[in-house]
Amino acid sequence: MFLRRYKEIIYGVGLGLAMWVVDAAMHARLGAAIDSSGFINELLRPGATQLVFRGSFILLATGLGWALWRSNWHERELRALEDAIIAFHRQLDSPAMRIVSNIRMLQGRPGVARDEVAKSIAETIGGDARIIDELAKQYLRFSEQVMAGRTSEAIETLRSIEAWTSANTSALSQHPPSVS
Repeated sequence: MFLRRYKEIIYGVGLGLAMWVVDAAMHARLGAAIDSSGFINELLRPGATQLVFRGSFILLATGLGWALWRSNWHERELRALEDAIIAFHRQLDSPAMRIVSNIRMLQGRPGVARDEVAKSIAETIGGDARIIDELAKQYLRFSEQVMAGRTSEAIETLRSIEAWTSANTSALSQHPPSVS
């Protein structure tokens, strides 16, 4: 999880370390005619100047990795927000479809006012209509948060909408209308 979440920063550090090794190899190769200290010595015990440059390589590459991570983080947040919006619309579809279905059932029944089935269906329609109304109000609050650029707040609002919808859906499924 840690590697997946911060992979850009880890790649930056890896790039900086690779640049350290390449610079050490270059210095060992250039210095082979003058000094026979070798690659390992140059890699692990560089001079002060090389240490400063190699440290700056690591800092620069890590900084670039961090900048890329931040850029991708915003993209991931927007993707999560988009997924949440799609889920919200799916939650809104089910009550709307039940309303349409129940209205069709009511239209096919004679004597709707005196019929117990029609009465029960009308109650179901009322419950679904209240759910849709509440979802619409919460969606307005969500839209205001998105427009204001408060992404994390908007995501939390969508999570609370999902929790509220789940609670109300389970309450309705525990008390279904009786159809005789």
